[in-house]
Amino acid sequence: MYSPDSLEIISEILMVTCITALSLVFGRKIASIEGPVRYIRGLLLLLYGLSWAFDLISCMSSSTNNGNYISCLVGFFNCVILHTVTKVVLYLYFTEKAYIISVPKSNRFSSALYVCNLCMLIPYIGFIIMMVVYRETLVSADYPFFCSIGYQMPASVAVLAYDFCINIMFAGVFIKYAYWPNTGQQTSHQSSLLHMMARRNIIVSITSALMTVANYGVIIAFSGSPRGLVTMTISAIDVTLVAGVVQWATSHPAVEIQSLEKLLQRGNNDKTVKLEIKQHQEVVVLTELASQRV
Repeated sequence: MYSPDSLEIISEILMVTCITALSLVFGRKIASIEGPVRYIRGLLLLLYGLSWAFDLISCMSSSTNNGNYISCLVGFFNCVILHTVTKVVLYLYFTEKAYIISVPKSNRFSSALYVCNLCMLIPYIGFIIMMVVYRETLVSADYPFFCSIGYQMPASVAVLAYDFCINIMFAGVFIKYAYWPNTGQQTSHQSSLLHMMARRNIIVSITSALMTVANYGVIIAFSGSPRGLVTMTISAIDVTLVAGVVQWATSHPAVEIQSLEKLLQRGNNDKTVKLEIKQHQEVVVLTELASQRV
């Protein structure tokens, strides 16, 4: 009778932990919603939901893929499609945050930075095709029939390099806005809030870059065909950790909220700023900028 080895036990424990953590984050975000779901909040819910779905499928696949080619293939396409889509949603979140922090005077699609960031996501269609073409998915012919999931070197190196560059680019954008703000940021009612948002998203983008290196670095280290549960476990830790850091970056402690409220309500000659504060939720500042969003 087959019994799971130590790697399978560790993998299952880690994945169940990831699923539990994401369930808490996802449930907390949903419970905090009052009123309409705006674009940025919708992206967060989509990010958490996709991350949770990826972890759940990975957990089920890793426990059934030994000697089961269909389960092994499901795990592969989970890593290729769902993991990549989750990353794209994260980059859409970065794009939206960069747009908001820059305090633009034009709508999204009139902003060169916003359009450029969107165009940089188009190559991921090609990367998905490349990973499928250069896939390494097989079930060992010998007992215990381990499943291997990975990509050949051209796909692994290309995705690693592009993912890393995207994250570093967004980190650079947030560093620029955090430490060299433009005139719009400096004169804005929300200048303190925008500065804090930029600093926190620097950490999110750097975390994502490091997890990208760890994720695809493992595949390269195993010559493109690590054991399936290793690939899925690293990817699950990747999306879970990034989602957790995003949750931290979009949640403000009570002390910061109080100081921001005083700052945003200061000024006699400026237009009234309406501030909505919800427990365990990012401060939502409703200004003329918000009304210009698509």
